[in-house]
Amino acid sequence: MKSSNGDNFTDNDPMAETEFGSETSGRAGEGRIQESACKSSSAAADTWEQTRQKATVARERTEFFLRENPVPTVLGALALGLAIGLAIRYASRPEEPAVSIRNPLKEVDWQAMSLPFLWPFFRSIKRRYEDSAEAVKEGIERVKEVDVDRYVKPLHKQWKSWTK
Repeated sequence: MKSSNGDNFTDNDPMAETEFGSETSGRAGEGRIQESACKSSSAAADTWEQTRQKATVARERTEFFLRENPVPTVLGALALGLAIGLAIRYASRPEEPAVSIRNPLKEVDWQAMSLPFLWPFFRSIKRRYEDSAEAVKEGIERVKEVDVDRYVKPLHKQWKSWTK
């Protein structure tokens, strides 16, 4: 629309402006926002693509290394698991308070009381020792009397027949 003096109403119209600026500047602002959003979106997509390619290459190199070196890999995993297990064990073990037990009978002099009570014990040990020594002597005598040739000759004959 034109005024009587030939001016455009839209150019000078105070109603054409909104509370946040003119309509034309709002549209330009939206365009700039969309443009910056597209730029940031494309930059993020490029960064994501580069990261994905690097991760793929790292995964492939890791797989190749693991397939070429299985023994160090297994031993390394075993050592790592052992280290983690020990760390968890010692980190989670509660502190045990040191308990000292006092023995009230520790300070008693037992030498004076021990001899009368221990004489029968010593006598029975001596008798048992003598009995066991006698048994060993008798066993040795019996072994000396065994006729070894009686048992060895048949085996010797059998062995000769097998080896001929």
